[in-house]
Amino acid sequence: MFEHLLRPGQIGNMKVKNRIKFAATNTNFCDKDTGMLTDREIAFMAERAKGGAAMVATGGGYPHILGKAYSGQMALDNDKFLPGMKKLAQAIHNYGGKAVCEIIHGGIHAHPHKYGIEGQPVAPSDYQPKLPRYAPARALTNDEVKQLVEIYGQTAGRIKKAGFDAIELGCLTGYLLVSFLLPRVNKRTDEYGGSLENRGRFLVEIIQRIRKEVGAGYPIMLRSIANDLFKEGGNTPEEYIEMAKMFEAAGADSLSLGVGTHESDLPSVTNEIAPGHWLYLAENWKKAGIKVPLMLTYRVNRPELAEKFMSYGVIDFWEMCRPLIADPFLPQKVIEGRPGDINTCIADCTCLDKLMSEEPVSCILNPRVGREAEPDWQIKPATTKRKVVVVGGGPAGMEAARVAALRGHKVTLYEAKEKLGGKLQVASIAPFKSEVKYLSDYLSAQLAKAGVEVKLNTKATAQSIVQLQPDAVVIATGSRTLVPDIPGIKSQSVVTAADILTGKKQAGARVVIIGGGLVGCEVAEFLAQKGKNVAILEMEKRMGQDIGPVLRWRVIQRLSEAGVVMATKTRATEITKNGVTAEQEGKAQTFPADTIVLAMGDVPDKELVQQLTGKVPAVLAIGDCQEPRRIAEAMESGFRTGNSI
Repeated sequence: MFEHLLRPGQIGNMKVKNRIKFAATNTNFCDKDTGMLTDREIAFMAERAKGGAAMVATGGGYPHILGKAYSGQMALDNDKFLPGMKKLAQAIHNYGGKAVCEIIHGGIHAHPHKYGIEGQPVAPSDYQPKLPRYAPARALTNDEVKQLVEIYGQTAGRIKKAGFDAIELGCLTGYLLVSFLLPRVNKRTDEYGGSLENRGRFLVEIIQRIRKEVGAGYPIMLRSIANDLFKEGGNTPEEYIEMAKMFEAAGADSLSLGVGTHESDLPSVTNEIAPGHWLYLAENWKKAGIKVPLMLTYRVNRPELAEKFMSYGVIDFWEMCRPLIADPFLPQKVIEGRPGDINTCIADCTCLDKLMSEEPVSCILNPRVGREAEPDWQIKPATTKRKVVVVGGGPAGMEAARVAALRGHKVTLYEAKEKLGGKLQVASIAPFKSEVKYLSDYLSAQLAKAGVEVKLNTKATAQSIVQLQPDAVVIATGSRTLVPDIPGIKSQSVVTAADILTGKKQAGARVVIIGGGLVGCEVAEFLAQKGKNVAILEMEKRMGQDIGPVLRWRVIQRLSEAGVVMATKTRATEITKNGVTAEQEGKAQTFPADTIVLAMGDVPDKELVQQLTGKVPAVLAIGDCQEPRRIAEAMESGFRTGNSI
């Protein structure tokens, strides 16, 4: 089924068992003060090797303290880190994977001031980053540039000494190596600035210095930018091809194409980008005569897509980060011909939000991320097999049922509607959210495999549940739309966000949405795409307050481009026949509307919990029934509950 993905490969003198690589990603799992590797980081990486990936790349480690970009980033700048590095390489080897260590100097995206490190961020030229979270960077002197070339070489020697099978250079997302390539950052007039050749010289010299350090054949892998997505001050895709040829000639043994930077004008990895979209870049690199193996990380989230483009000769390896965070055993499932069992990444970008917020990385689909070695997060057989009833087929209920059944319990799940998924079904209708259905499909399939008895179109009542005499009842009945207590709220023109998305209700030409969080913004975009005149009323000072930073800027940008009125610090006070009366910073305001959509949040549906308490041995409320939150919390509560019965 996956002939090209599963055949052996080779990069430099490193032979690999298949064509699947876990792409480097910082996790913030390392010690925040010292940069030392932790058992948590090692267990995270080992799990990806255990899952069958042929190559596992570490998160980028900094070669110099002024290059520290993340609080929990790995340090590579001293021999005292060798014991931890050796332990990590060995952990990957223990599961038959090849260990790749990435080097990343944060450059303009470093945070020395934030970590109490003396010194200023460095760049090719003096530069004020676009994002306010970063401090101004100073220009490196010519001598400092040459010193950094030497430092990269010494770091590479340390990596080889630690037992890693390959070195990888991170020249992407706006870090130091990329900033030398970008005219908008690099204003130098010496041999490291100006022409294409000069701007690429720093990286060429680093590759050459590393080759001198590690010797012939030892793989030097390069993640290199292919499209910077800048409207001004960037390079053309054709210029990046010319630079790639320079890096190949300098000694790079493989090239992985990256897209965009933290400051780019357009997104590169969000759910707005269709799966496989960027593969045309790799195709162009091949046509231009690049000979070393090529791979591309961004938005290739399914094995069928990777296999297709490998069979076309567009890419030589499938490199991915987020899909293997979501499901570390994805390669094993490919090997065993079980693609339907893959928990597919839906590009929610919570993992990146965590990284940008200096928090440990997590995944909405996989609550075990960062907990791989913790006993409470292992699914182990139950000592006593019990009869378990789960009420509600949303993500929390399905996950609880799946885990409980895998532990040996006899599980029956009741869902009042005709299909499983709960709010996942509604969420998947919103713009750019169709991939949410992957989670619903995955969980549904896993319930069947785990032996869960699923009863659809069946509304479980307290009486019917008691008659079953269960040992435990998991209540995952979700939540209801919050309805504000204001005059006119019972008007026929008032509908819920779910009513609009599912087509249960149709909106008029003029729509006012009360609530400007994630749901309100999604419904606004959904209606704007249908040509409606839309206004959002939000009481807080910021629209989309609950949307993570990786997605929020584009959501707000798209709403603005669509002409959606976004009124912040605005509280709806009355629904009238003409629309909504509101108070905006102390002043009365009228927003004309034919339809008013409620998107102010939800309240838990605890009715069944109250009815069953004291009537069965154990009642466990989970997901939105416990407290309305997001998919991540639903999955975590489902796993915890299923694993605790």
